[in-house]
Amino acid sequence: MSNAEYGWGEKPSAAGDVYSFGIVLLELFSGKSPTDECFTGGLSIRRWVQSAMKNKTVQVIDPQLLSLTFHDDPSEGPNLQLNYLDATVGVGISCTADNPDERIGIRDAVRQLKAARDSLLKLSDESPRRDTERYFHVSIK
Repeated sequence: MSNAEYGWGEKPSAAGDVYSFGIVLLELFSGKSPTDECFTGGLSIRRWVQSAMKNKTVQVIDPQLLSLTFHDDPSEGPNLQLNYLDATVGVGISCTADNPDERIGIRDAVRQLKAARDSLLKLSDESPRRDTERYFHVSIK
């Protein structure tokens, strides 16, 4: 089932909560609502983001977020911030799998988000650009 489960009358469940969390992640990072008028004909926020992940995640990231993230040309080689965005959007995709049995658990989602954050902060500490930390220092308990 690939709908907003609670909106369609489904009973509350851990898988439904994970789905909602994933949709919120996709909304936050894409800047689009799942009810945006561009999502028609079977296209959903998840399908739109997932299709872009095959090419370049940057295409679906909210331009305002990108302007905070990239200080240089984002197409120049591997980028710490891009890896973080890929990982975070990947968690959103994993949380919103069509089949509830194929979704990751909330603990795994949090673990992956923490790992992405920690990796970004560790690598940014080793690089000469230290301004990354102020944008991505979030506390997930």
